[in-house]
Amino acid sequence: MARFLKSRYFITKHFLEASVGSRPSFAWRIIVYGRELLQKRLRISIGNGCNTRVWLDKWVEDPEVGMRAPWIKNISFDVSLMVEDLIDAESRRWNLVVLQDLFVPRDVLLILAKQLVISHDDSFIWAHNKSGNMTVKSAYWLAREQKIKEVFPEALSEALPVSNLINRRGMKVDNRCQTCGLEGESILHVLFQCDPARQDWALSGNPRHVISFEEGSLASNLNYLLNLKTKDQGEGKSLRSWPWMIWNIWKSRNELIFKGMRWTPEEIVDKACKEADEWFLAQEVEEETQRVSEQEVRVVKRKWKPPPKDWVICNVGFEWVKQSKMLGVAWVLRNDRGVVLMHNRRAFSNFISLGEARLVSILCAIEGMTSFHFNRVIFAGDFKDLFLAMQKPTLWPALRYQVAELQMHLKGIKEFQLLSVVKEENRGATIIAQALREKEKCSLMWPMVTFFGFSNFLSMKVGSSNGSYLIWELFVLFIWD
Repeated sequence: MARFLKSRYFITKHFLEASVGSRPSFAWRIIVYGRELLQKRLRISIGNGCNTRVWLDKWVEDPEVGMRAPWIKNISFDVSLMVEDLIDAESRRWNLVVLQDLFVPRDVLLILAKQLVISHDDSFIWAHNKSGNMTVKSAYWLAREQKIKEVFPEALSEALPVSNLINRRGMKVDNRCQTCGLEGESILHVLFQCDPARQDWALSGNPRHVISFEEGSLASNLNYLLNLKTKDQGEGKSLRSWPWMIWNIWKSRNELIFKGMRWTPEEIVDKACKEADEWFLAQEVEEETQRVSEQEVRVVKRKWKPPPKDWVICNVGFEWVKQSKMLGVAWVLRNDRGVVLMHNRRAFSNFISLGEARLVSILCAIEGMTSFHFNRVIFAGDFKDLFLAMQKPTLWPALRYQVAELQMHLKGIKEFQLLSVVKEENRGATIIAQALREKEKCSLMWPMVTFFGFSNFLSMKVGSSNGSYLIWELFVLFIWD
């Protein structure tokens, strides 16, 4: 089917650039209609840069305006320039000299923030999902965003544009309700008191308020609807459709004002029920997909468990603070008897994202295991997304760079396993990372002593501050887990 559509509608173009055509089929019109939603959150992920045009494609991610082409700095420029021409072939990184020559300083910073994966071609990722894959749930919420999920706070904060509020703000408009003709159109009137709205609620099957919707306040009516789950009244499907009822009542009012189209109460109730069913079905599909994915990574919710014989386990903990951009990283290495062999702790600064902090944390542990030539290592920590992406990289295109970095660093270890654990099982390393971030300690590695040599270690002459920190740290390692 894909080859047939390409041969007929976009044989010389990309799918995103294809037109509807002169005699399109019904299926192709539906696909083009859905493509508009797809394009809202598609992002270009730069690989080797061979397929992305510098001045024609929207590949620069601007936090203010979204995806765009870079600003033109010079009067003359090469229209056919490709992104691969901006990459240094030897270092496999951005060529800073070329970037500074072609782009304005702001765009240089935005481009440098994009991570390159030279081993892959350029591709598209779905920015509305952390994995980069498009799902039913993420597409549904994108289609509904700034609509149903915002109508409730806007209603409670009196931000919906009804005639009463517009007149109150100094703009003179007809104060009558355009649906029923009564004087004074308020939010409460439109959603609950207007005659068509009362008919809609009567047909919806939602149980009526003890104080009727017409007599109650907006806050009391919404509060009653929010608490319907706790009341043993009505049928399940009718109880769950009320958010879509409110949205379609408001939408029906706007259709009448701006398009002159009036929806019947039956149409409004039918739309609300169908949209509610679609949303709950999307949740079931997403939950099933998530359940299957999570089976690939063992998530242990018990206390620390030793590794198999002849293996070692490296528990990795980190603590990142968004305000100060400080990162504390610690890893603790134990053998199959639970004896602490060694640990490492490091402090970093100027980390702007949690994803970057996670990647650096696990890379620190891999670097340590490679340096000490451990060949059978289990890496355990709060890295669920990274470990899932390592096992199924095609399902996580948004983490393609992170996967490439992990694969490259893990080449020095003969056998390894990736184990996602909760903080309860990783307390020792996590607590050290938290304290390290607070104290902003420097990197330091210590081979750990056994209980037999613990008293000798305490008698060592060390500086008061660093010595007390190390003694406390040993207490955490030996006692906490």
